[in-house]
Amino acid sequence: MNRREVLKNTTLFLGYSLSAGALSEFFIACQKEAQLNWQPVFLTNNQANLIAEIAETILPKTETPGAKELGVPQFIDKMLKEMLSEADQKAFVEDLEKFDETCEEANKKSFIECNQQEREAFLLKADKEAGKLPPSAWGITLVAKPDSVAFFRRVKSLTLLGYYTSEKVGKEILSYDPIPGEFIACMPLSQVGNAWNE
Repeated sequence: MNRREVLKNTTLFLGYSLSAGALSEFFIACQKEAQLNWQPVFLTNNQANLIAEIAETILPKTETPGAKELGVPQFIDKMLKEMLSEADQKAFVEDLEKFDETCEEANKKSFIECNQQEREAFLLKADKEAGKLPPSAWGITLVAKPDSVAFFRRVKSLTLLGYYTSEKVGKEILSYDPIPGEFIACMPLSQVGNAWNE
């Protein structure tokens, strides 16, 4: 056996071993599903995990509970299942994948793999680039074609809706009054507390 054949066979052997290792890792990666402590009804585990991290980045836990603690990802998952048409559901999932691909292009890693600062910077950029929401009443869009609204704006809207309509926020953070009392037309703002005011 000459030197050329030895080098050729060694290279082939290394190539096969690397390829087998790379392929096995690829198949393992494809089988890895995010571990959630809840079962999504519409999204896959990985998609639900991505939505959960986006929502938590928008509303992180501070002195008040974060989005994940209040079940906002579950709320979003259920809203997508029950409120969207099949075409809108498909478009949402495609936009979710594009969102993560854009993050990977910008940060060389997926949104899940980014640290908190990278996530916040990416979402702030997405927020600046997103168009304004069309007019709506009680969550129902009043224009015929809301397709121009950026994906991030829709996720942010669902996150805020889920957060501020949760029972814990309504009862413990905002002033919750299930039976309104008397109407007081003029009241100093300092006496209002945490009630909605605009």
